[in-house]
Amino acid sequence: MKLFFQGNTKAVELILNIILKKDNLVLEKPVVEKTIINSETGGKDVAFDIYARDNNGKRYDIEMQRTGGVGLKKRGRFYSAALDHIMLKAGEDYKQMQDSYVIFFLEKDYFQGKKPIYEIERMNLSTNERFRDGNHLIFVNCAYVDSTTRLGRLIHDLLCSNAIDMYYDELRISMAYYKSEEGGRFKMCKAVEDYAKEYAKEYAKDYAKEVSEEYRMQAEVARENEAKMKQKFEEIVRKSVKKKRNLGVMDDEIKSFIMDAYDLSDEEADAYLRSVEYEG
Repeated sequence: MKLFFQGNTKAVELILNIILKKDNLVLEKPVVEKTIINSETGGKDVAFDIYARDNNGKRYDIEMQRTGGVGLKKRGRFYSAALDHIMLKAGEDYKQMQDSYVIFFLEKDYFQGKKPIYEIERMNLSTNERFRDGNHLIFVNCAYVDSTTRLGRLIHDLLCSNAIDMYYDELRISMAYYKSEEGGRFKMCKAVEDYAKEYAKEYAKDYAKEVSEEYRMQAEVARENEAKMKQKFEEIVRKSVKKKRNLGVMDDEIKSFIMDAYDLSDEEADAYLRSVEYEG
């Protein structure tokens, strides 16, 4: 699942804005499966599912975790420490540290408190006050169902397998590509084809060539379905236009949105606006 966030900065911004109850969080390009190497001999490395940094220097790690397990709390501590570890460069003062957030999306209600979100921060036990050191650990309960809230709709979309049924445009386009039969098959075939060619150079040329040819043929079949993918993409964009018009959004705002969300040119955006009739 985490793969469809690769290159989709707006989808990651959407998740963080909803979880942190913000509206204007801006990220640098997120990195999927970022690995932090432990310099200690034999030390355990950390692989963040989705790593991001915002324009204020705050760091984020989003983990898509199916189950909690007995080690979840310690894992949260370990990942949080790793996120803080890369915050400062040599010579920088500790005062320059920004907040860090490790966010776990869990399939079930791990804490069994019937809450949609569990926020963990350090406390001064002597004064019963928040320590406010900028360290944040958040657990999202994906068993939470409530389509009337932003969080509920986000959880629905993250669990949804049909892009057309999703609420958020930022997630819909990536899901349509990565979870569609054509797009998924093409990406997989291309990856296997490349692997086979590399394998041929180093180990078994004849065998790898045969394997590569097999997957090349499958990739050609996937490319023949490009028209279907284009049609599905156009359907998603038109649905976004129609939905926003029904909400009373002006065409200028809709145009700006679809150009940004779907990487359209000015002419392409105008064409989509013309192709969707107003509902009277």
